[in-house]
Amino acid sequence: MSDHAEKTKERILASPAPRDIEWTHFITMWENYADRVEQESGDRLAVDMNGHRQVFRRQHDGLVGIEDIEHARHLFAKHESTEGTGRLFVVTLTEEDARFYDFDLSAHDVEVDAHEHEKNPDSRGHHMRTVEKKTGRDDENDLKRFFDDLVADLNRDAAGRDFVLLGHGTGKSNAAQAFAEYLEKGSHPLHAHVIAVGDIDLSAAGEPEIEKKAQELAGR
Repeated sequence: MSDHAEKTKERILASPAPRDIEWTHFITMWENYADRVEQESGDRLAVDMNGHRQVFRRQHDGLVGIEDIEHARHLFAKHESTEGTGRLFVVTLTEEDARFYDFDLSAHDVEVDAHEHEKNPDSRGHHMRTVEKKTGRDDENDLKRFFDDLVADLNRDAAGRDFVLLGHGTGKSNAAQAFAEYLEKGSHPLHAHVIAVGDIDLSAAGEPEIEKKAQELAGR
């Protein structure tokens, strides 16, 4: 994080709103704070942050207009309300396996090219391991053994920690929901550590999407 970018942000969030922020400084600031920045054709700057997108337009005098200053303040406000800190433990479940993710919520940006920046998922500290379901001829008992193994591994790898469950589908077809119900019906102590249960397309979601979804559900 550059000192200049931080100072530009502080000026934008100050009162009264500044009217003399240079466009080049504005771009540098977003390259340090946003998830993705793209300089579009002409005088347009597209900024993606925490699931929100805003397009800014450069004024003819090379400064940032007061309307865009207000848009920037709103974008920062949305970001600060959901930006995570600390660590978040996430369990993704399918009918075949479960994966444990221990995410460090601190984000780091990397330059994609001269005009685009995005968060590098590889720069976020995380640990991942997989628990596979052992398949036999009795689906119900296979599932119970799978969940029993999952409980044992969670007790070992995430003892005392709260976690988010993510599955795919709805109702009983969602393995995460089925596991949460298994914990609840069995009055298992782990049930008290379930922050939230959610749905995500695990066949398409990568680690950044999994982390983002878990953060939204956890309010982090």
